[in-house]
Amino acid sequence: MAHSPYSKEAVKRSFLHFFIGRGIAGLAGFATVILMARYMDIRSYAGFTALTGLISFAGILSSLGLERVIARYLPEARLTRSAQVLGQLIWTLTFVRLIASAIICLMLFVAWPLLMQWFKDVDLVAFPVALLCFVMAESLFQHFSAVFQSLVQQKALTQILVIQWAGRLVMLWTALKADHQISLEEALWMMALPEMLGIVAFIIVQQMHLKQLAKSDQHAVGNRPLDWQGMANMAAHNYGFTLLAAPPQGYFVKMLAAIFLPTQLVAAYGFFVSLAEKARQYIPLHFFYNLIEPVLVGHYVQHQDFNKLTRFCQWLYKSNLLILIPAMVWIAVAGTHLVDMLTEGKYHTYVWVLLLVMAQLTIGSHVVLLQLILNALDRSKLLMQAGAVSLVVMLLYWLAVTSVNPVLLITGPIVFSLICNIYIIRKLNNMGYCYGLSWQVFTGVFVAGFFALAIGLVASQQWIVAYNSDSVITLLLGLVVLAVYLVFVYLLKLISHEEKLFLSSFLKRSS
Repeated sequence: MAHSPYSKEAVKRSFLHFFIGRGIAGLAGFATVILMARYMDIRSYAGFTALTGLISFAGILSSLGLERVIARYLPEARLTRSAQVLGQLIWTLTFVRLIASAIICLMLFVAWPLLMQWFKDVDLVAFPVALLCFVMAESLFQHFSAVFQSLVQQKALTQILVIQWAGRLVMLWTALKADHQISLEEALWMMALPEMLGIVAFIIVQQMHLKQLAKSDQHAVGNRPLDWQGMANMAAHNYGFTLLAAPPQGYFVKMLAAIFLPTQLVAAYGFFVSLAEKARQYIPLHFFYNLIEPVLVGHYVQHQDFNKLTRFCQWLYKSNLLILIPAMVWIAVAGTHLVDMLTEGKYHTYVWVLLLVMAQLTIGSHVVLLQLILNALDRSKLLMQAGAVSLVVMLLYWLAVTSVNPVLLITGPIVFSLICNIYIIRKLNNMGYCYGLSWQVFTGVFVAGFFALAIGLVASQQWIVAYNSDSVITLLLGLVVLAVYLVFVYLLKLISHEEKLFLSSFLKRSS
């Protein structure tokens, strides 16, 4: 094969499309979250929070661990199998995902009366068709997104993401033009219909791509049987870990909050989780994850270089810290003004919840990297062990805090992520895979964050008196925090020469 779709040059060529696609999706998603929070009343938005948590959980149940199978085995099939075998793998996995999604929808239909007893803010007596469409569409859309990213089809994926989010914004704009109050069922249709259109586009484009591969002499022509047993084992291990890790995820905690916490706090938590999920799309680790996962796994499978694999993973995590720490400082000093500006006065008293969500995102993102490493090592069984231990600890924590203060339930995910990180790293080291985190990085980013926080708090006290505009105060404090943080990043030399060279080599245009 003359050119590999997973080479460094191929990744560079797809980078622009990836960047544009994720950027558009993030911005449009952010706009959608803000507009819905503004134009849905608090009780309807609390109900929407509960149902979106339920929909995400349904998507996890129907995933069966296939997303990791796609990332691991589709690149291998693309490189070493014929287009016919590759197509067989794609459509078989798609059919399995479709059947699993249909079964989950049937279970939701049967359990709907019980769910309505728990979700006090959902005013839908009958199981809505919009919810059925949203569950099916969300599940298959995520499935095809993983397929396209594993095959480095970033240009096509970008175009379909534009269809998805442009459709949502157009429907939202139409509803707001006619009536400034969006009902719960209308919100579900706004999310579902564009994804259904996107799925049709996915199927058409993928069929065309497979036909082109079949005609191309650059594609492998081997018809060696696929390793279905290996796929089943990996799917089972990752699915087991996903289920064990479900309770600390935002979608599950949203459902838990809808059952135990007041309506105002449920709506605030749902809004902040949605904000964090959209902001996460711009964080390097998550922004590039679906692009680099098949590349890193494929590179390790070929070269068996554990040190290089972990070095790249830790560089990604450092980039996360360099962004998330100043973001958390900014929220700490200007959060009430920021939330007031976004929601026109709603939820600003719960800014501390947003800080908790960001802390969970910071700690949990490292678990994502450890999952990638274990899958590359074919040690995915450790994921289930780590998930089981962490889940037991978190459930005991939840049991303890429920009787003390139910609000502390939303801190459970942080406990889970900490235990999971510690368990996996200790197991890797015991197995002879030396995974050493650089404590100098942690010290440096937190020292820079401390000084940015201190100076930001002083500045906020001065500008609250001088300015009456939330947007002005938010912007000025953001600039102060960023400037102070960057100064200390430079003084503490947190970015090494090797990292600078790698970044420049990646960004450099190929000749």
